[in-house]
Amino acid sequence: MEKLVSVNITTFNRVNYLTRCLDSVLSQTYAHLEIVVVDDCSTDGTSKVMEHYTQLDSRIKYIRHEFNQGNAYARNTALHNCTGYYVAFMDDDDAWIDDEKISKQVQIFEDNTNPRLGIICSSVKIIDQYGKEQIKIEKHPDNLVSHILIQNGIIHNSTVLTKRSIMEDVEGFDIDMPKGIDAEFFRAVIVKHKYEVLFMPDVTTAYYIHEGVRMTTNNEKFLYKLFKVNARVIKKYFKAFLVHPKALYFRLYIVVRSLYKFMIYYRLQK
Repeated sequence: MEKLVSVNITTFNRVNYLTRCLDSVLSQTYAHLEIVVVDDCSTDGTSKVMEHYTQLDSRIKYIRHEFNQGNAYARNTALHNCTGYYVAFMDDDDAWIDDEKISKQVQIFEDNTNPRLGIICSSVKIIDQYGKEQIKIEKHPDNLVSHILIQNGIIHNSTVLTKRSIMEDVEGFDIDMPKGIDAEFFRAVIVKHKYEVLFMPDVTTAYYIHEGVRMTTNNEKFLYKLFKVNARVIKKYFKAFLVHPKALYFRLYIVVRSLYKFMIYYRLQK
């Protein structure tokens, strides 16, 4: 019998995108799915739309937070309520464009004899706010540990399939990380738990960029988050950074630069 795959989706006030996301999941040829949607207290009618979808397909499980607790907390809620052997991640504003996405990834896991294989991901089609499309083919970097210590940018959340047991080993998502929680999860899997990643050349997912999503680097809140994120990453993986000094220098540069710009911004506001 096919192993159950949990598709974990977190959402907050994106009901117009969520329907596209769900439709793409329901189009998968791999039938043995459970779809766990965690609503982080949306106010845009998400609950009404989800009522329709839960009646449409019994595989969909809908959970709504009573108050907004952040994306990392919502992702952990999905983890604690899913039961699949495998877990696929899905952002509410993305869509799977390959109906065989899950089937292909499950087959790779089942055929692979490497016990340290922890993540299978793929390439993506990036669609900007003007509808312009770009194919981004992702490949395994020469040194994945060094790369993920510096940044992510190659493991796209909505393309990932992993094992629930691995997520439990990592203890889910870091709720104290102010941004980049997906990258932090992948970092923990790769650096701390030493799992490997397989990059599929297939383009399985449409990744949408929305107008106004980028925050100016002169924003006080952004600078503080940037400082906090990089300082926390250095602290959590300090021993690994000693083995990869270039990655450490990069993170330290971001810490010092963001703190310096924050101080200048703060003084200008006084």
